[in-house]
Amino acid sequence: MVLVSWPVARLDRIARLRALASGFQGGALHEAVLDAPFDDAWAWLSDLERTVPDFDEDVARLRIIRREPHPEGGERLRIHTRNTAIVLWMPTVLDAHLASGWCWMATRPLLYVIGMAAEPEGDRTRFAHFEGLAFQAPRLLQPVLRPVLAASRWRHDRHVPRDLAAIERHFRSD
Repeated sequence: MVLVSWPVARLDRIARLRALASGFQGGALHEAVLDAPFDDAWAWLSDLERTVPDFDEDVARLRIIRREPHPEGGERLRIHTRNTAIVLWMPTVLDAHLASGWCWMATRPLLYVIGMAAEPEGDRTRFAHFEGLAFQAPRLLQPVLRPVLAASRWRHDRHVPRDLAAIERHFRSD
């Protein structure tokens, strides 16, 4: 019997985020290189309660209300946010997976997703950020949903770079 050795594809965290983001038509992913070592950058970025309201003008407050080990490593979080955006003004509940260089958050019910990923790049950090609508429609309703997803993409293509600019400013000022 001959054993066949199949190729294995391994994705870094940013490639993993790109792959996930490609499945959501109503969002945007943008990337930057932060002027900070990975450990420093991720320590700041993963302090979600403090930093998300600092860099995301749509989030007035974020509180982690539950932490537990995640089966893939890191932590599983339950998060409550208070938002400032007119369309997101109501409190939001999210489930999240937070691990080194990785954060994936999804609202309950699944309507909106947020992802952050980071990789060391010498003495700097490559960083990617994704936000967008997560809902899907049956095939019959997809033509009706297209304008909503297009508007969401348009909004996120403006919102996510503002988040990245605020994050980059933090590391330039340190």
